[in-house]
Amino acid sequence: MIVERLTFQARYGHGDELVALFKDFLATQGQALGMTGGRIYTDLTGEMFTLQMETEFADLAAYAAFMARDQEQFASQAFQEWFAKTLPLTDGGSRQLLNVERVGS
Repeated sequence: MIVERLTFQARYGHGDELVALFKDFLATQGQALGMTGGRIYTDLTGEMFTLQMETEFADLAAYAAFMARDQEQFASQAFQEWFAKTLPLTDGGSRQLLNVERVGS
C-alpha cells in the first residue's frame, strides 16, 4: 500500500480555515477523484498551523491513475475556485509518497 501525504503550512492564525477548505474539497471533489478513506491531521505539537492530508492507494499504478484524474481536475472550474481560496491561507507545502508496512495481524 502507498500513502500520499500532503503537508501544508497555513499562514499564522488561518489553520482552521484551511482545514475547512480541505474538508469541503474531500466532500465535494474528492469522490470524483477516487479519494476515499483520507485523513486530515493538524498540529498538536511542532510547527503551528500545519495541516497534513493522507490518502491511501493500493499500489503505484493506482496512484498513477489517481494523478492522471487529478491533473484533469486541476483544469475544472470547481477546482480553480477552490484553489483560489487556499492561496491567501497557505505559505507552502510538500508531498511525500510512503510505503505502508503492516506490523502484526
